[in-house]
This record gives sequence, structure tokens and C-alpha cells, in this order.
Amino acid sequence: MTPSTVPRRLTPTLTVETVRTNPRIDQARAERLVARWNAAYPAMRMLLDTIIAAQRGATRPTVDLPRLERARRELGQVDRGTHRVCTRSEPFFSPIAAGWLVEDVIAITHIGRPYAGVIYRLAAELADLAVEDLPPGVEHTAEEAL
Repeated sequence: MTPSTVPRRLTPTLTVETVRTNPRIDQARAERLVARWNAAYPAMRMLLDTIIAAQRGATRPTVDLPRLERARRELGQVDRGTHRVCTRSEPFFSPIAAGWLVEDVIAITHIGRPYAGVIYRLAAELADLAVEDLPPGVEHTAEEAL
């Protein structure tokens, strides 16, 4: 697909400014994350759209369809910068919340797919940011520190 043939809903819109709504993420990390997001988001959406459509028509779905539908909806919110960690909060970029959503996509992604690498790289970037985003005083076990 060329950029002009990518459906509008698959065109990533996450910006550095949106990521920087989280004060713990600096400019350089935000730029790297946005680059990874922009590479992975269209693939994640197409994968979710395909699996959800196939599973809706299945006699016995083999995946947790409501969970995938929620992940698709919330990934779109993260992409648009409208995702709220809590219903009473302002829109805010959370690497932990985004990581959980990407984890739902990874659960249905086969490692041998052409787009798997960009999704896993995004997950790794979010995982690194999530560790740094933990509130002060949260301690890791010795196993988690490895």
C-alpha cells in the first residue's frame, strides 16, 4: 500500500506533543516512540480488523472478541490522543496503557508475519518507557530488575 491508498483510519496520527502529555517522557524518547508507533499502527489496525471480521462470522470464535474490539477502539484513541487512562482524567499518554493494548495485538500476531517485527519493536519501546513511568516508591523484585 502506498501512502495515498492507505485508508484514513489506518494512517497514524500520534504526535510527539501527544506523547509529551506525559511529563516523564523527554523529546528524544517521544520522537522515537512516535516513529515506532507510525510504523506499527497500520499493521496492528489491519490485523485487528481482519481477525475481528473473521471471528464475527465464525460459529465458534477462537479469540476473546470483545477484548480485541476494545483494544482496537482504544488503540485508535491512543493514536488520536484522546485516550483516557481513567474516565475522569484528561487525555494523557500512558506507556503502560498503550503497552497493554499492544500486548493484546501481540497475542494474535504470529512471529513469522512481515509486520511482526515493527509491532514487537513498539512493544519493547513501550516496555522501556513503562518501567521509567512507574510512580516513585514502586520497587521491583530482583527478578524484575534483570
